[in-house]
Amino acid sequence: MKILVDNVWYSYDGVTYALRNINIYLTEPGIYLITGPNGAGKTTLLKVISLLLKPTIGRILIEGVDYWNSSSVEKTRLKSTIIFVHDKPLLVRGSVEYNVSLGLKLKGLSSNDIIDYYIKRYNLSDVRNKSIYKLSAGQLKTASIIRALVLRPKLLALDEPFTFLDNTRVKLLIEDLLNLADKGSIVIVASHYIYRDLVEKCKGVIELFMGELLSLKIK
Repeated sequence: MKILVDNVWYSYDGVTYALRNINIYLTEPGIYLITGPNGAGKTTLLKVISLLLKPTIGRILIEGVDYWNSSSVEKTRLKSTIIFVHDKPLLVRGSVEYNVSLGLKLKGLSSNDIIDYYIKRYNLSDVRNKSIYKLSAGQLKTASIIRALVLRPKLLALDEPFTFLDNTRVKLLIEDLLNLADKGSIVIVASHYIYRDLVEKCKGVIELFMGELLSLKIK
């Protein structure tokens, strides 16, 4: 998958711009980090790349296709390859297992083995059948993340994925993101928490400041 962010500007109110003149071209699989202080535009850029927000100015090309000017069929196809994980877990009423399996069910897929694998790997077996309303913040965050991992998307975008995770789960998540990238996916992580293992093995770092691209380092 190749992603072109071409002269992108974005405004929430039509007056001020959260993003200004962003140009990024990601051509290879790997993990890419978006860094910067609060208000830098990290989440906005992540949502624009994930096709959740339409640029006010500029365009986003995914696999050479201008999503916002493509057919409904093409939009559906592209959207099916992309998953965005919000900083605050967005889960539906039901159990942990139901939530983790939801994405697969919506795509008409079934894979109990992979669901079992991730639930055990992230130590959620004891709460597997519990309602999400009985989970800790860390368990909620973990469930929302592994719901995305089971789908193995071509583009996985995560906003502050390490919040509420303990050190063990952070290590597991970094391993799984690297594994997903090794299998050909682009993984984009926006985070205040920068871990050495992730920085050393990432493909690139996108640094934002006040809505502008401060630096872009691709290895």
